[in-house]
Amino acid sequence: MSASNFDLIIFDCDGTLVDSEYLNNKVSSDLLIEFGLTEYTPEKCIEEFTGSTWTNIRSDLEARHNVKLPDDLISNYIARVHAEMEKGLPPIKGAIDFVVTSQSKFKICVGSNGERSNVMKSLSLCGFSPKFFQDDNIFTRIQVPNGKPAPDLFLYAAEKMNTEPSKCLVIEDSPTGVLAGVAAGIEVWGFVGTAHDQKSQEKKLIEAGASRVFSDFIHMGEALGY
Repeated sequence: MSASNFDLIIFDCDGTLVDSEYLNNKVSSDLLIEFGLTEYTPEKCIEEFTGSTWTNIRSDLEARHNVKLPDDLISNYIARVHAEMEKGLPPIKGAIDFVVTSQSKFKICVGSNGERSNVMKSLSLCGFSPKFFQDDNIFTRIQVPNGKPAPDLFLYAAEKMNTEPSKCLVIEDSPTGVLAGVAAGIEVWGFVGTAHDQKSQEKKLIEAGASRVFSDFIHMGEALGY
């Protein structure tokens, strides 16, 4: 689809706008290791959990290891992520300029599987709100019945932004998010700018259904005619 056919760009947050994937997964790793699941290094968490909600992660881990994780696990995760963000959280290189230009050409919003308070805080710390993203155009897992890879979140975002799915573009860094966009009938462009192995991640995103994959926002902007 040509850029002229898009009315709305839906951005993922972690790993797409803000460079928070390692931070989030380091916190996840610390919590799981403290519980006794010592195989969950930050790298393993990135490999297995990127794009998933903590509710799903918790359910999967309890079933896989036949354990009951602490009741306060998710609240501890949120608190620790907030504390780590305060130490320094950068935006993805080129993301702010890309969002500035995107806002002048399209409607924009965020659709994230992340914990809502973490998403709001990370966008604020990285300079994306309130000028670009505010409460009414930041959509998160808590607002829909099912998170990614189900299509619910992107369909909800499109509805709230008064845009047909066929006129939307999703930008995602995870296969989980790509699957959600494809299931919603939305074109998805993959982003691998923060991936440790860009070639491997590009392959995963294409296999999930991304129509194009970019390693930086400069080239993505060129593809949109910026």
